[in-house]
Amino acid sequence: MSRKERLEWLSLLRGLNILLVVLVHINLIDMNTGYNHKFCTNICFPFHPIRMPLFIFISGGLLYISRIRKNIPTKILYKDKCQRILAPFIFFIIIYFFIKVIFNQLAKTPAEISLKYLLESFVYYRGYSSQPLWFLAVLMILMLLYPLFCYLCNNKCRMLLFFIFCCAIYFINADLNSRWNIFYILELQHYLIFFFLGILFFSFKLYEYLKNIFVLTLLVLLYSLSYYFLLPLFTSIIGIFMMCALCLNVARYIPNLFSSFREYIFPIYLMSLPFQNFVELILWKHLFYNEHLFYVFYIINLIFGLFIPVLISKLVERCPVRLVRLCFGLK
Repeated sequence: MSRKERLEWLSLLRGLNILLVVLVHINLIDMNTGYNHKFCTNICFPFHPIRMPLFIFISGGLLYISRIRKNIPTKILYKDKCQRILAPFIFFIIIYFFIKVIFNQLAKTPAEISLKYLLESFVYYRGYSSQPLWFLAVLMILMLLYPLFCYLCNNKCRMLLFFIFCCAIYFINADLNSRWNIFYILELQHYLIFFFLGILFFSFKLYEYLKNIFVLTLLVLLYSLSYYFLLPLFTSIIGIFMMCALCLNVARYIPNLFSSFREYIFPIYLMSLPFQNFVELILWKHLFYNEHLFYVFYIINLIFGLFIPVLISKLVERCPVRLVRLCFGLK
């Protein structure tokens, strides 16, 4: 597979992944029931075992392609990831806090207006305004394991043994609400396997086996069966392979699919939720609520979540100050 072909299907996969993330964040309350419309949840429900595992998987795969395979020194990797992850992490925790404070009366879970709450939101995420940013904390911890991943990739037997270890710790029960769960470190047991799977996938070039439409059909069948029989880890892994196979096949015919937003998945992840909440809490719930307009506002929510962050990103890209660009998840 040429570098161009690999980048095309991988870019398509990233675009599909961020689309799933934005879709799952669409909430439009049905005033008759007080709950989110069933359409919003039903359309995303089949992809729930895939969404975040795929995000982590892609991060691991990109680390292998861009760093591990090229033997990039640890010092350079750490410096780069501190800039690319910690800068937007700190910036958006503050932004999310002040957004929450401004719209506290409208928020579903009001924030405590105090310095203590703000400082704790850098460390704890569940129940705090920083909850949507937990992924950055987990991703940074995974990046700190870079020397370990480099060591493992020097020997395929070590890689397979470590993958088995990741599978084993996945099933350990941990109290995620514990005060020891700083930086969401206890979530690592659930996501380390998918991150390392991304490294394995590209190291062993497993994508070469997924370009056949019959393989895709088989994976769809396996995913449906494992989903039905409630096999969580197996379902997520098969689902990741299924999405890869889908994008490998689609990229042959529609290589530019999702091209309008797929290069901005990180800024979309960082910025989409406040704009989607604006549609839900202001436009839908308080200004224009009308059940006959549900599908119109569903599309508006999707557009706000995808394309306002893209628009902001294009404007920020023109800024000559690199720190400003880094804060918005841009190079």
